[in-house]
Parts: sequence; C-alpha cells; structure tokens
Amino acid sequence: MAKHRRVRSADRNAQFSATHALPLALADVYLLTAESDGQLAIGNLTLVLDDDGLTVLAPDGSSAAGLTWPELTSLRTAGRTTGPGGERAVVLEATSEMRTHRFVVPTRDAPALETTIASLTGATEAEPARRARRRR
Repeated sequence: MAKHRRVRSADRNAQFSATHALPLALADVYLLTAESDGQLAIGNLTLVLDDDGLTVLAPDGSSAAGLTWPELTSLRTAGRTTGPGGERAVVLEATSEMRTHRFVVPTRDAPALETTIASLTGATEAEPARRARRRR
C-alpha cells in the first residue's frame, strides 16, 4: 500500500522494503483524535516522510499539517491494530514537544512497515517487556 509516489490504488501501503529512500508516502491513513481519546478517527489522509520531515495531506491533497525533523522528538510504530474499516494496521506515533499524534496506517505487511519506519528514523524496535525478578 505504501509507495514513494502518490497513487490511487487501495493497496498502496501493502508492500515495503527496509531499503526505501525518502520520500515515503503512506496513504489511506487515519488520525486518532486526542479530544476523543483515540475513539474518533479522521480518515483518507496521506502521510509523507521526506527530507524536511512529516507532512499530513488532506483528502484533497492539500497540506493539512507538518512537522520538521528537528520538531519531531520521536517517530515510531506503537503496535498493531485494526483500522476503522476492519483492515489490519499499524499505529504510528509522531511526537513533538507539544503533543503526540497517533495515526493508524493500514497495511498487509505490518513487520515490513515497522522495519521501514525504524530504518528511516534510526529508531530501534521497542524492547520486549522485562520479567519481574523473583524476590527471595
């Protein structure tokens, strides 16, 4: 489903490679709104990661918002979920000093999307939960 250019196919975020170079466009994305505690999603957005940072494109293709790389304190995947349409998806978190924006990115290949985002941002995958030590 995600490709380097904007295309109109519903499958554009499906195929990823960790070797993708910027820009990377993720289409048919949902923004989880903070006001609804993530219960309301705004859909039909496109996220573009390029040399400048992250840009959110509205359904009509106009720029709705943007964060430059220096403004982003973190860009990482934050687990898997089901999109509002029932599709498999990955949660992508873009954090700045002001707030965290949570996006649901539909994909057929979640591991590849997670690897691609990690390779683009230099972030490592989340550490597995540590087991509590038994006290003697």
